[in-house]
Amino acid sequence: HGAAELCDKGNMTANTSSHVQPGSSITLSCQLKAQQYSKQCRIAIFFNSSERNSSYSSSVSTRFLVHTYGKHMFTCKILCEYGKKLICGIDIESGSKEVFIIPYEPRNVSCIQQGTDGHPICTWDKGRLTYINTTYVVQLSNGTDVFYVSKESLDTRFGSLALSKLNFDSTYTIVVAAFNELGSAFSQPLVFMLIDIVKPHPPKFSVEFEHSSATNCTLSWYAEAQAQHCRLRYRPLTRHSWSMVENLNGEKCRLHGLEPYTTYEFQLSCKIHPKQGLWSNWSTYQNQTPEAVPTGILDVWYRQQDVGSQQQNISLFWKALSKSEARGRILQYAMTFEALDQQSPVAETHLTTQTSYARVMPRANYKITVTAENSRGRSPPASIVADLAIKGKDLPPPQEVSAIAMGNSSILISWKPPISSTASINGYVVEWADTERNARLEPHPVCYQISVLALYQDRAGQAVSVKGYSSAKAPSAGPQMLTTPHANGILVSWEAIPAHQQRGCVTGYHIYLQKRDSQPFPLSCPYSVTAQHSLYITDLQPGEHYVLWMTASTAAGEGPWGNSELICLETGNAPSLAVFKAGLDRALDGMV
Repeated sequence: HGAAELCDKGNMTANTSSHVQPGSSITLSCQLKAQQYSKQCRIAIFFNSSERNSSYSSSVSTRFLVHTYGKHMFTCKILCEYGKKLICGIDIESGSKEVFIIPYEPRNVSCIQQGTDGHPICTWDKGRLTYINTTYVVQLSNGTDVFYVSKESLDTRFGSLALSKLNFDSTYTIVVAAFNELGSAFSQPLVFMLIDIVKPHPPKFSVEFEHSSATNCTLSWYAEAQAQHCRLRYRPLTRHSWSMVENLNGEKCRLHGLEPYTTYEFQLSCKIHPKQGLWSNWSTYQNQTPEAVPTGILDVWYRQQDVGSQQQNISLFWKALSKSEARGRILQYAMTFEALDQQSPVAETHLTTQTSYARVMPRANYKITVTAENSRGRSPPASIVADLAIKGKDLPPPQEVSAIAMGNSSILISWKPPISSTASINGYVVEWADTERNARLEPHPVCYQISVLALYQDRAGQAVSVKGYSSAKAPSAGPQMLTTPHANGILVSWEAIPAHQQRGCVTGYHIYLQKRDSQPFPLSCPYSVTAQHSLYITDLQPGEHYVLWMTASTAAGEGPWGNSELICLETGNAPSLAVFKAGLDRALDGMV
């Protein structure tokens, strides 16, 4: 016989018993006792909250395949325009009696309360699933009274229950008990005071800089009334490590020694008692310290070039200050020129927003100072002397300059000192930029133009340039070429591959020429630094058809073909060229 449940408004039946094995197929039916509902109403069977089947008659049936162990709860409801009404229900247990197990001892019992005005929530680990309906009861005692809270549970690994509001003066003991029809189990007692389990809400706080100070600030916060023991941590956003301030009592804290013009992250956490209880989650606040007067001194050098017999062009260059030296956004640079050969020298000041400045001036020795300015003031002046006694022929370049790819977006530049000079060397300058004039080392393959020069008493000497790359791949495109007829041959010219398709430094170009019934043979052409490249090919046979194409190579290998041309030197006295534009595959097919 099948299982059945008889209710006041109708009955639910199953074609199996109330205990089945996983994999069983059961048929569930619902029958109204009397036709007391409108024809617009329908009767439906639900598994949990999911509708399985419905009918506008007085009965409905559905088939259900049992996949899992445990209790399966089915309900029958009447659905009308004005709402739902429960008719009846039936429970089917999956698994034999041998599968169901006695409850395990609840373990890892813990309780926590969010905020001083909340309610405790206790959780525990049930252990293995019992596959049978099991009731969990929380027994709470404060030494004089005992309270019970219960909850049924079937298929979840962890249990939880909310308790009523507790007070801070009592000591509580909690025991979690588990019961089912096969037996019972009890947890170890958990003894606590409310102060031990309350996790205060994160405090609210703000940061102010004292009198626009760039290095000092005051933090003010508001926490829950009982949570007056706090800790603070802070760091610049660019760093991973924190600076900690412990044992804060009250609602204010002053910090000193911050870095100017730096975005800081501040975090604050509070608890009720300094030695017990839980810390709140961290509250987070970000703010940027104000600017301060720059502290760094610019690295300045210059180039000098005569303009006629009475004037000279002085070009100044300097490296921008680092962020820690600039201590703010640099708005402009101020250059002061003071002629040293005059009895009453007059200083001229000029401004620029660039990191270089050029000016044509009378031939004289000059003392030049350069400062960087932000909203708070000027940096200490960098001072150099432009000395006419230093001759250009005494400014030789460095020797044996090389650029070696080191991987990880880095290039090693090395050189040897220049040959002897009458002027002393006080440093070197290394400049680099890719062909798109980008001075950053990019992570993808890029070819850089790198220059190295020596500074002779701050005057730039002759530079030596090399090409370098941090990584290389074969070019992604070939050169586009153009052919021009000449006597007994053709002139092949081409333009450099666009920088983003070179994928490194081009080390050479290769021209391929093939005539009828022969294998292609390459004509090698060395790479040239000029914008236009060309090669004159001679000894071509008039009337013979040739296919011409090109490739480019980097240190990583040879790239694909560029455009191709099918050419033929016409016979006759005047040199002329018949050029047939064709795709390379088509041209080669035509040669076979």
